[in-house]
Amino acid sequence: MSDGLSVFKALADETRLKILMQLKEKDMYVELLAQRLQLTPATVSFHLKKLLAAGLVEQKRDQYYMMYSIKIDVLTLTIGQLAFPEENTQTKEALLESQYRQKVIKSFMPYGVCKTLPAQVKKRMIVYEEIFNHFETGKTYKEKEVNEIIGKIHEDFCTVRRAFIGLGWMTRENGIYTVVGIGNRNEMP
Repeated sequence: MSDGLSVFKALADETRLKILMQLKEKDMYVELLAQRLQLTPATVSFHLKKLLAAGLVEQKRDQYYMMYSIKIDVLTLTIGQLAFPEENTQTKEALLESQYRQKVIKSFMPYGVCKTLPAQVKKRMIVYEEIFNHFETGKTYKEKEVNEIIGKIHEDFCTVRRAFIGLGWMTRENGIYTVVGIGNRNEMP
């Protein structure tokens, strides 16, 4: 099945369109979506799985909830880009990369927690990026705060924190960490 076809199939359901309209307003968790749409949480979860598989939404753990958000980049593609991806290889590659990311996150970060860092560099970078998303660019954190944020996701906060510094995503001075951002650097230190 082509990537465009899975997107079209996902969008061909009225309930999934309603979920996307809700997520366009703000990120939400299953129970809130269910309440707003007057559906059961099981029904909402079923449809969210279809939307995730099509690459139309993404999920991210936020404390006790799995938050879902709309992927604007996929929804801004034209019908031609979706229907004829061979004419636009960048679109196809972006969709494949998105699906690969979701697979890695599902494998190594079920429920938003990472028990083991992947050995493969490309997969490890995806996990690092997911963990790094819990930090706000430009903000400063004390070392204890950095350790607590990372520690909620992966127990070896020292390794992850050192990787963020080595990648240039954070700077450290006198125990204060400044979040620089991911930028263009994508190599392991």
